[in-house]
Amino acid sequence: MATPLVETRNLKKYFKTGKGMLHAVEDVNLKIYPGKTLGVVGESGCGKSTLGRTILRLHQATSGEVLYNGENILQYKKKDMKKIHLNMQMVFQDPYSSLDPRMSVHNLIAEPVQVCGILKNKAEINEHVRDIMEMCGLPADHANLYPHELDGGLRQRVGLARAMAVSPKFIVCDEPVSALDVSIQAQILNLLMDLQEQRGLSYMFVTHDLCVVKHISDEIMVMYMGQTVEYAKTEELFAHPLHPYTRALLQAVPTIDLSQRNRERITLKGEVTSPIDPAPGCRFAPRCPYATERCRQDVPLKEVAPGHLVACCACSE
Repeated sequence: MATPLVETRNLKKYFKTGKGMLHAVEDVNLKIYPGKTLGVVGESGCGKSTLGRTILRLHQATSGEVLYNGENILQYKKKDMKKIHLNMQMVFQDPYSSLDPRMSVHNLIAEPVQVCGILKNKAEINEHVRDIMEMCGLPADHANLYPHELDGGLRQRVGLARAMAVSPKFIVCDEPVSALDVSIQAQILNLLMDLQEQRGLSYMFVTHDLCVVKHISDEIMVMYMGQTVEYAKTEELFAHPLHPYTRALLQAVPTIDLSQRNRERITLKGEVTSPIDPAPGCRFAPRCPYATERCRQDVPLKEVAPGHLVACCACSE
């Protein structure tokens, strides 16, 4: 069995608010193997992006472990994290706000190389930037342009090029195509997959678009209100979704198949649970049509089939 490149164990991230502690990430356990992609899906506010930032220590974890090559990086000091960040990078959702508008494309890509001290010779840096631009599909004559002179797809390519400039092994992709047109989305997704094949990259791909996550992911983790509710191989999850929340998400995906017009749909009703000091039990229970009193108690993830885990009383029996 291969060793995970990135693994979390009971990872938690709470934020202090005036009304109590906001439980953004609650006991999340995941494994991402070399050259593989884990898709993380769920509604806005479920903790997907916070999870990715906590793994990279852009947010400091409340408790738990984040293992990179088997070592808990939450115990690393700042100088040690600088080396880790050479191997762990992030591509942000909004390519415009994540790029310095005062820097040219060339300087944006060269900056991480200079900051990390990978190359110091100007000629070598210039050659490296040209290679990275070519790799990410950026025309050479765009080197002196600024972010406001580029369209969304090109700006996202610059964001990806900045991440690739330090030759990482793991990249958190935080909804990198959600702000792009559908045709441009396909180009960026294909670029990510080509880079993964060429460089052996591992991705954590955060999105709310199930069509996108099906296309790019090897495994999928479904999150609801900071908790993992289902975890499985991509083919298994789409073929046999078990948790009512997962099924509701899949049924909400538009389809052109006329035979699916009258399919049964799960209608979600009720109030969303407050993430501030939530009560024990399944946080989806107030909206679940199948909830029972047992759901008000702790509902751990259970393996119901090889590699298929679900946190649901009815599904795990």
